[in-house]
Amino acid sequence: MKKSLELNFIELIFISMSKLSISNSLPFVNDKGKVRLMAEFCNFCADFLPIMNEFDIQIVSQREPHGISTTAAYHIGENKCIIYAKNRAFVDVLRSVAHEMTHMMQDELGLIGEKPIRDAGGFHEDQANARAGELIKRFAKSATGRKAIYESFNNLLK
Repeated sequence: MKKSLELNFIELIFISMSKLSISNSLPFVNDKGKVRLMAEFCNFCADFLPIMNEFDIQIVSQREPHGISTTAAYHIGENKCIIYAKNRAFVDVLRSVAHEMTHMMQDELGLIGEKPIRDAGGFHEDQANARAGELIKRFAKSATGRKAIYESFNNLLK
């Protein structure tokens, strides 16, 4: 079953040796404007934080097959983020991308040890939450058309 899930992704290469994968079952996957915005946002985060190594961002429609129980997860040492996007507003999905990419930056800087990050409070989570909000606002103001991130998935189908 896991093998078939992997085949249901579109892949968009947006930085050399880094990628964004989006589950085909998500409503915005066929909206080239939203996919482009998501790729631009990942680039924006990588430049701003900065992320120095290649990375993998997976936007998924199911939690269990990807081993996540909340809205997102960062895989320490792998520069890999998995973001659950089903029935979530587009901007909220992007906020989760920014949050997990902040953990990626922390990992690259050696700020994350072998132990899992506390899921509430503490330096790592507080920094990731604050930086995610900052990145969303900076991105929306950075270029014409980027305020479109504030539309919900449901509105994209109209």
